[in-house]
Amino acid sequence: MKAVRSSGALPRHLRLLKPIVSRSGRVPDRLEAWAIVLLGLLAAVSIAVVGVLSAAEYGRLAATAAAEARSHHLTVAKLRPDVPAPPGEAPGGGAGIAGLRSVTADWSAPDGRPRRGVVQVARGPALPTQVPVWTDQSGRRVAPPLSGSDAFITAVVGGALAESAALAVLGGGYLVSRRLLDKHRARLWERALAHLGGNATTP
Repeated sequence: MKAVRSSGALPRHLRLLKPIVSRSGRVPDRLEAWAIVLLGLLAAVSIAVVGVLSAAEYGRLAATAAAEARSHHLTVAKLRPDVPAPPGEAPGGGAGIAGLRSVTADWSAPDGRPRRGVVQVARGPALPTQVPVWTDQSGRRVAPPLSGSDAFITAVVGGALAESAALAVLGGGYLVSRRLLDKHRARLWERALAHLGGNATTP
């Protein structure tokens, strides 16, 4: 029974395009058929455009990830909770983020020069003696480098969201046009019924 139902569903949808092929039917039917064709074409174009843009975005992010992998360095910072924070750094004792605190720390730049700054560590009964930090070539702290997988996921998710938005707009436009065409059909039916009623009362 399921196979029979699924095979019969396709012709019902294809019948919406019959006014284009046969050039028959009322104007609203032909307009709806053309709207379906236009919707399909625009959906195909949007998929192609989003695919190209997503590929370009992935290329840009991958290049950024490669550059950061070369310029960012992972090192170990020794915590110095007894030392005041350097000028311009956040004071120790509170990081402004729940569950974290700011602590002064010392580390070495890639060229061996000593650096000092503030790092954030988890609050707890005892502080660790050292934590890993990422630095640039001069030893200043930076965010962890973007990975290749992060670049791919960001590009794919961004493309999926963009395509979903495009399809939502196209679907909304079709529903609005369908509603307007249904109103036009209703007016045509009312005129036809009024015409039939007038003919029936004519002697």
